[in-house]
Amino acid sequence: MSEVKRRVKETLKSSKEFLVGAEKSIQEELSKTTPKLTHTLDTSIDKAGQGLSNALTSIEKKTSVEQLLLLKAYRSFLQKQVDFVNAKIKAREKAST
Repeated sequence: MSEVKRRVKETLKSSKEFLVGAEKSIQEELSKTTPKLTHTLDTSIDKAGQGLSNALTSIEKKTSVEQLLLLKAYRSFLQKQVDFVNAKIKAREKAST
């Protein structure tokens, strides 16, 4: 197995483990605050997790170069999501002070 392919597989595995851990952590925190919101977000998070799993399976079937391009695009997508959430958090914090 080439070094690039091995690293891509390790990255995919680490990303999946991180997202599973993040999903559990988010679910635990949300369950402490608002049960109705938690249910809605749990469903969304579960769907996102399944989407990630499908994407990772699909990516693993590509060539190393294709995997890198797809992973970089996926990272960009996730960063935009994080930026969106951060903006929402800042807006809520500003509104509540």
